[in-house]
Amino acid sequence: MFRLTFVLVFLLLTLPYSVHASDSSYITSGTIRARALAMGSAYFSVEDDFSSGLYNPGTFRVNATRAERPFRLFFNPVLIGTGLYDLSEYDLDFKKDDELTTEEMLLTAATMLKGAVYSTPFLDMGVALWEEVITTEADGAANRHFFSIENLAKNSFHSAFMNIKIASSVSIGVAGTLYNQRENGKYKFMSGHTFGVMLNPNPKLKVGITYNFFPEDFYGARFGLESLENETVTGGISYYPDKNTVLSIDLRNLNKEDKSTSREIHAGFEKQFAGILALRAGYYRKKTTQNDVLSFGVGLLPKWEKISKFATSSRNDRLSYTVIFEEDGFKRSWHVFSLLLRY
Repeated sequence: MFRLTFVLVFLLLTLPYSVHASDSSYITSGTIRARALAMGSAYFSVEDDFSSGLYNPGTFRVNATRAERPFRLFFNPVLIGTGLYDLSEYDLDFKKDDELTTEEMLLTAATMLKGAVYSTPFLDMGVALWEEVITTEADGAANRHFFSIENLAKNSFHSAFMNIKIASSVSIGVAGTLYNQRENGKYKFMSGHTFGVMLNPNPKLKVGITYNFFPEDFYGARFGLESLENETVTGGISYYPDKNTVLSIDLRNLNKEDKSTSREIHAGFEKQFAGILALRAGYYRKKTTQNDVLSFGVGLLPKWEKISKFATSSRNDRLSYTVIFEEDGFKRSWHVFSLLLRY
Protein backbone atom coordinates (compact mmCIF):
# COMPACT_ATOMS: atom_id res chain seq x y z
CA MET A 1 0.00 0.00 0.00
CA PHE A 2 2.83 2.40 0.83
CA ARG A 3 4.45 1.81 -2.55
CA LEU A 4 1.21 2.40 -4.42
CA THR A 5 0.57 5.57 -2.43
CA PHE A 6 4.08 6.81 -3.21
CA VAL A 7 3.56 6.31 -6.95
CA LEU A 8 0.16 8.05 -6.88
CA VAL A 9 1.57 11.02 -4.97
CA PHE A 10 4.42 11.25 -7.46
CA LEU A 11 2.01 11.37 -10.41
CA LEU A 12 -0.27 13.88 -8.72
CA LEU A 13 2.66 16.18 -8.04
CA THR A 14 4.16 16.08 -11.52
CA LEU A 15 1.19 15.88 -13.87
CA PRO A 16 -0.28 19.32 -13.08
CA TYR A 17 3.00 20.97 -14.00
CA SER A 18 3.21 18.86 -17.14
CA VAL A 19 -0.22 20.00 -18.23
CA HIS A 20 0.24 23.71 -17.48
CA ALA A 21 3.82 24.14 -18.68
CA SER A 22 3.73 26.75 -21.45
CA ASP A 23 6.87 25.53 -23.22
CA SER A 24 7.04 21.75 -23.22
CA SER A 25 9.36 19.56 -25.27
CA TYR A 26 8.83 15.83 -25.85
CA ILE A 27 11.75 13.50 -26.42
CA THR A 28 10.12 10.29 -27.61
CA SER A 29 12.68 8.57 -29.83
CA GLY A 30 13.68 6.02 -27.20
CA THR A 31 16.62 7.81 -25.63
CA ILE A 32 18.71 5.63 -23.36
CA ARG A 33 19.46 8.65 -21.15
CA ALA A 34 16.06 8.74 -19.40
CA ARG A 35 17.47 7.34 -16.15
CA ALA A 36 20.45 9.67 -16.13
CA LEU A 37 18.36 12.75 -16.93
CA ALA A 38 15.94 11.86 -14.13
CA MET A 39 18.91 11.86 -11.73
CA GLY A 40 19.94 15.37 -12.72
CA SER A 41 22.60 13.95 -15.08
CA ALA A 42 24.65 13.14 -11.96
CA TYR A 43 25.71 9.96 -13.70
CA PHE A 44 29.48 10.00 -14.08
CA SER A 45 30.10 7.49 -11.28
CA VAL A 46 26.92 5.38 -11.66
CA GLU A 47 27.72 1.93 -12.98
CA ASP A 48 25.32 0.81 -15.70
CA ASP A 49 25.28 -1.55 -18.64
CA PHE A 50 24.37 0.73 -21.55
CA SER A 51 23.69 4.42 -20.89
CA SER A 52 26.83 4.78 -18.77
CA GLY A 53 28.86 4.47 -21.94
CA LEU A 54 27.51 7.88 -22.98
CA TYR A 55 28.67 9.49 -19.72
CA ASN A 56 31.68 7.69 -18.34
CA PRO A 57 32.87 4.63 -20.29
CA GLY A 58 34.86 3.70 -17.21
CA THR A 59 31.58 2.84 -15.46
CA PHE A 60 30.19 0.81 -18.38
CA ARG A 61 29.52 -2.81 -17.40
CA VAL A 62 27.60 -5.49 -19.27
CA ASN A 63 27.36 -8.29 -16.69
CA ALA A 64 27.99 -8.69 -12.99
CA THR A 65 29.35 -12.21 -13.56
CA ARG A 66 30.99 -13.84 -16.56
CA ALA A 67 28.48 -16.72 -16.45
CA GLU A 68 25.75 -14.51 -17.90
CA ARG A 69 24.79 -14.11 -21.53
CA PRO A 70 27.59 -12.01 -23.09
CA PHE A 71 25.82 -10.55 -26.14
CA ARG A 72 22.69 -8.42 -26.17
CA LEU A 73 20.80 -6.26 -28.68
CA PHE A 74 18.56 -3.31 -27.81
CA PHE A 75 15.48 -2.26 -29.81
CA ASN A 76 12.85 0.45 -29.73
CA PRO A 77 9.85 -0.78 -31.79
CA VAL A 78 7.98 2.51 -31.29
CA LEU A 79 10.23 4.16 -33.86
CA ILE A 80 8.82 2.05 -36.70
CA GLY A 81 5.36 3.50 -36.20
CA THR A 82 6.44 7.07 -35.50
CA GLY A 83 8.92 7.09 -38.39
CA LEU A 84 6.49 5.77 -40.98
CA TYR A 85 3.79 8.15 -39.76
CA ASP A 86 6.04 11.21 -39.88
CA LEU A 87 7.84 10.45 -43.12
CA SER A 88 4.71 9.54 -45.02
CA GLU A 89 3.70 13.19 -44.58
CA TYR A 90 7.12 14.93 -44.52
CA ASP A 91 10.54 14.49 -46.14
CA LEU A 92 13.76 14.01 -44.14
CA ASP A 93 14.03 17.78 -43.67
CA PHE A 94 10.44 17.71 -42.39
CA LYS A 95 8.97 19.67 -45.25
CA LYS A 96 5.57 18.60 -46.56
CA ASP A 97 5.72 16.05 -49.37
CA ASP A 98 3.02 13.42 -48.59
CA GLU A 99 5.28 10.67 -49.90
CA LEU A 100 7.14 7.77 -48.30
CA THR A 101 10.36 7.11 -50.18
CA THR A 102 12.71 4.12 -50.02
CA GLU A 103 15.36 6.23 -48.26
CA GLU A 104 12.83 7.25 -45.60
CA MET A 105 11.73 3.65 -45.03
CA LEU A 106 15.35 2.50 -44.70
CA LEU A 107 16.07 5.26 -42.17
CA THR A 108 13.01 4.28 -40.14
CA ALA A 109 14.05 0.62 -40.13
CA ALA A 110 17.61 1.53 -39.08
CA THR A 111 16.51 3.65 -36.12
CA MET A 112 14.72 0.70 -34.49
CA LEU A 113 18.07 -0.79 -33.44
CA LYS A 114 19.27 1.28 -30.49
CA GLY A 115 22.50 -0.57 -29.80
CA ALA A 116 24.36 -3.69 -28.73
CA VAL A 117 26.69 -4.78 -25.92
CA TYR A 118 29.22 -7.59 -25.61
CA SER A 119 31.19 -8.92 -22.67
CA THR A 120 34.45 -10.90 -22.59
CA PRO A 121 36.62 -11.98 -19.63
CA PHE A 122 38.87 -8.99 -20.31
CA LEU A 123 36.64 -6.13 -21.41
CA ASP A 124 33.12 -4.89 -22.08
CA MET A 125 32.16 -3.30 -25.40
CA GLY A 126 29.06 -1.59 -26.70
CA VAL A 127 27.51 0.72 -29.27
CA ALA A 128 24.64 3.16 -28.79
CA LEU A 129 22.81 4.20 -31.96
CA TRP A 130 20.43 7.03 -32.84
CA GLU A 131 20.62 9.05 -29.65
CA GLU A 132 19.08 12.43 -30.31
CA VAL A 133 20.54 15.82 -29.47
CA ILE A 134 18.25 17.48 -26.91
CA THR A 135 17.93 21.21 -27.44
CA THR A 136 16.77 23.61 -24.72
CA GLU A 137 16.09 26.74 -26.75
CA ALA A 138 12.69 28.28 -26.16
CA ASP A 139 11.91 27.98 -29.87
CA GLY A 140 13.14 24.39 -30.13
CA ALA A 141 10.06 23.30 -32.05
CA ALA A 142 11.75 20.13 -33.25
CA ASN A 143 11.47 18.71 -29.74
CA ARG A 144 7.89 19.75 -29.08
CA HIS A 145 6.08 17.18 -31.19
CA PHE A 146 4.69 14.26 -29.24
CA PHE A 147 6.00 10.92 -30.57
CA SER A 148 7.93 12.30 -33.52
CA ILE A 149 11.35 11.49 -35.01
CA GLU A 150 11.88 14.99 -36.41
CA ASN A 151 14.73 15.96 -34.13
CA LEU A 152 16.26 12.48 -34.34
CA ALA A 153 16.36 12.75 -38.16
CA LYS A 154 17.96 16.20 -38.00
CA ASN A 155 20.34 15.92 -35.03
CA SER A 156 21.64 12.67 -33.57
CA PHE A 157 24.80 10.89 -32.48
CA HIS A 158 26.16 7.34 -32.30
CA SER A 159 28.75 6.10 -29.80
CA ALA A 160 31.03 3.09 -29.44
CA PHE A 161 32.58 2.44 -26.04
CA MET A 162 34.91 -0.01 -24.36
CA ASN A 163 35.72 -0.71 -20.72
CA ILE A 164 38.73 -2.54 -19.31
CA LYS A 165 38.84 -3.68 -15.70
CA ILE A 166 42.54 -3.35 -14.87
CA ALA A 167 42.14 -4.17 -11.16
CA SER A 168 39.40 -5.23 -8.75
CA SER A 169 38.73 -1.59 -7.89
CA VAL A 170 39.80 0.25 -11.05
CA SER A 171 38.23 0.40 -14.51
CA ILE A 172 39.16 2.57 -17.48
CA GLY A 173 37.14 3.24 -20.60
CA VAL A 174 37.11 5.09 -23.90
CA ALA A 175 34.25 6.12 -26.17
CA GLY A 176 34.17 7.48 -29.71
CA THR A 177 31.13 9.47 -30.87
CA LEU A 178 29.91 10.32 -34.36
CA TYR A 179 27.66 13.38 -34.54
CA ASN A 180 25.20 13.75 -37.40
CA GLN A 181 23.30 16.84 -38.53
CA ARG A 182 20.99 17.20 -41.52
CA GLU A 183 20.27 20.62 -42.96
CA ASN A 184 18.95 21.66 -46.38
CA GLY A 185 19.12 18.11 -47.67
CA LYS A 186 22.76 17.54 -46.67
CA TYR A 187 24.38 15.57 -43.85
CA LYS A 188 27.28 16.80 -41.74
CA PHE A 189 29.35 14.30 -39.72
CA MET A 190 31.96 15.06 -37.08
CA SER A 191 33.59 12.98 -34.34
CA GLY A 192 34.33 13.37 -30.64
CA HIS A 193 35.67 11.19 -27.85
CA THR A 194 35.50 10.53 -24.11
CA PHE A 195 37.95 9.02 -21.64
CA GLY A 196 36.78 7.74 -18.28
CA VAL A 197 37.98 6.12 -15.06
CA MET A 198 36.02 4.49 -12.25
CA LEU A 199 37.44 3.79 -8.81
CA ASN A 200 35.62 1.46 -6.43
CA PRO A 201 37.33 2.00 -3.04
CA ASN A 202 34.65 0.00 -1.20
CA PRO A 203 31.47 -1.88 -2.19
CA LYS A 204 29.20 1.08 -1.34
CA LEU A 205 31.20 3.87 -2.95
CA LYS A 206 32.18 4.61 -6.56
CA VAL A 207 34.22 7.51 -7.93
CA GLY A 208 34.20 8.51 -11.59
CA ILE A 209 36.34 10.94 -13.61
CA THR A 210 35.70 11.76 -17.27
CA TYR A 211 37.24 13.93 -20.00
CA ASN A 212 35.02 15.00 -22.93
CA PHE A 213 35.95 16.33 -26.34
CA PHE A 214 33.23 17.72 -28.64
CA PRO A 215 33.76 18.85 -32.25
CA GLU A 216 33.39 22.59 -32.72
CA ASP A 217 30.23 22.43 -34.86
CA PHE A 218 28.53 20.24 -32.24
CA TYR A 219 29.72 22.15 -29.20
CA GLY A 220 26.25 22.26 -27.60
CA ALA A 221 25.18 18.70 -28.37
CA ARG A 222 25.26 17.68 -24.69
CA PHE A 223 25.10 21.12 -23.08
CA GLY A 224 21.39 21.90 -22.65
CA LEU A 225 20.23 19.43 -20.01
CA GLU A 226 23.59 17.85 -19.12
CA SER A 227 26.01 20.83 -18.90
CA LEU A 228 28.79 19.03 -20.78
CA GLU A 229 31.35 21.30 -22.43
CA ASN A 230 34.32 20.76 -24.70
CA GLU A 231 37.70 19.70 -23.27
CA THR A 232 36.49 19.58 -19.68
CA VAL A 233 36.80 17.09 -16.84
CA THR A 234 33.80 16.00 -14.79
CA GLY A 235 34.08 14.20 -11.47
CA GLY A 236 31.39 12.22 -9.67
CA ILE A 237 30.76 10.19 -6.52
CA SER A 238 27.93 7.70 -5.98
CA TYR A 239 26.98 6.02 -2.72
CA TYR A 240 24.97 2.81 -2.40
CA PRO A 241 23.60 2.49 1.17
CA ASP A 242 21.83 -0.70 0.06
CA LYS A 243 21.40 -2.61 -3.21
CA ASN A 244 18.20 -0.72 -4.06
CA THR A 245 19.35 2.86 -3.44
CA VAL A 246 21.75 5.20 -5.24
CA LEU A 247 22.84 8.68 -4.17
CA SER A 248 25.04 10.55 -6.65
CA ILE A 249 26.71 13.93 -6.99
CA ASP A 250 28.75 15.38 -9.89
CA LEU A 251 30.93 18.43 -10.27
CA ARG A 252 31.24 19.78 -13.82
CA ASN A 253 34.38 21.21 -15.44
CA LEU A 254 37.01 20.61 -12.81
CA ASN A 255 39.91 21.61 -15.04
CA LYS A 256 38.73 25.02 -16.33
CA GLU A 257 37.45 27.87 -14.22
CA ASP A 258 36.39 30.13 -17.09
CA LYS A 259 33.71 27.83 -18.55
CA SER A 260 30.03 28.71 -18.26
CA THR A 261 29.33 25.63 -16.12
CA SER A 262 32.61 25.37 -14.17
CA ARG A 263 32.02 23.80 -10.73
CA GLU A 264 28.31 23.31 -11.43
CA ILE A 265 26.91 20.75 -8.98
CA HIS A 266 24.44 18.03 -10.05
CA ALA A 267 22.76 15.67 -7.56
CA GLY A 268 20.67 12.55 -8.14
CA PHE A 269 18.74 9.88 -6.27
CA GLU A 270 17.19 6.51 -7.16
CA LYS A 271 15.21 3.96 -5.16
CA GLN A 272 14.07 0.59 -6.45
CA PHE A 273 11.01 -1.26 -5.18
CA ALA A 274 10.44 -5.02 -5.47
CA GLY A 275 13.10 -5.22 -8.17
CA ILE A 276 10.67 -3.98 -10.80
CA LEU A 277 9.97 -0.27 -10.16
CA ALA A 278 12.50 2.55 -9.80
CA LEU A 279 11.73 6.11 -8.70
CA ARG A 280 14.26 8.89 -9.33
CA ALA A 281 14.89 12.56 -8.70
CA GLY A 282 17.59 15.09 -9.50
CA TYR A 283 18.57 18.71 -8.99
CA TYR A 284 21.08 21.28 -10.19
CA ARG A 285 21.33 25.06 -10.55
CA LYS A 286 22.33 26.31 -14.00
CA LYS A 287 25.22 28.72 -13.66
CA THR A 288 24.39 30.40 -16.96
CA THR A 289 20.91 31.50 -15.79
CA GLN A 290 20.90 30.81 -12.03
CA ASN A 291 17.70 28.83 -12.63
CA ASP A 292 16.97 25.72 -10.57
CA VAL A 293 16.37 22.54 -12.58
CA LEU A 294 14.35 19.71 -11.00
CA SER A 295 13.85 16.27 -12.50
CA PHE A 296 11.70 13.27 -11.61
CA GLY A 297 11.46 9.85 -13.20
CA VAL A 298 9.99 6.40 -13.01
CA GLY A 299 11.28 3.22 -14.64
CA LEU A 300 10.00 -0.34 -15.03
CA LEU A 301 12.81 -2.88 -14.76
CA PRO A 302 12.95 -6.16 -16.71
CA LYS A 303 12.39 -8.49 -13.77
CA TRP A 304 11.06 -11.30 -15.96
CA GLU A 305 14.48 -11.84 -17.55
CA LYS A 306 15.87 -13.12 -14.27
CA ILE A 307 13.86 -16.33 -14.68
CA SER A 308 14.44 -16.83 -18.41
CA LYS A 309 17.25 -18.56 -20.24
CA PHE A 310 18.52 -15.10 -21.15
CA ALA A 311 18.94 -14.11 -17.50
CA THR A 312 21.31 -11.20 -16.93
CA SER A 313 22.13 -8.65 -14.26
CA SER A 314 21.82 -5.86 -16.83
CA ARG A 315 19.40 -3.34 -15.38
CA ASN A 316 18.30 -1.02 -18.18
CA ASP A 317 14.68 0.04 -17.89
CA ARG A 318 12.10 -1.64 -20.01
CA LEU A 319 9.97 1.52 -19.92
CA SER A 320 10.98 4.97 -18.61
CA TYR A 321 9.41 8.36 -18.14
CA THR A 322 11.32 11.44 -17.01
CA VAL A 323 10.09 15.01 -16.58
CA ILE A 324 12.45 17.95 -16.15
CA PHE A 325 11.37 21.39 -14.96
CA GLU A 326 13.36 24.60 -15.16
CA GLU A 327 12.65 27.52 -12.83
CA ASP A 328 10.50 30.57 -13.83
CA GLY A 329 7.25 29.09 -12.57
CA PHE A 330 7.90 25.74 -14.23
CA LYS A 331 7.09 27.35 -17.57
CA ARG A 332 9.68 25.20 -19.33
CA SER A 333 9.67 21.44 -19.18
CA TRP A 334 11.03 18.41 -21.00
CA HIS A 335 9.32 15.02 -21.10
CA VAL A 336 11.46 12.00 -21.93
CA PHE A 337 9.83 8.68 -22.84
CA SER A 338 11.83 5.53 -23.48
CA LEU A 339 10.82 2.01 -24.49
CA LEU A 340 13.77 -0.36 -24.76
CA LEU A 341 13.45 -4.06 -25.59
CA ARG A 342 16.41 -6.38 -25.66
CA TYR A 343 17.29 -9.82 -26.91
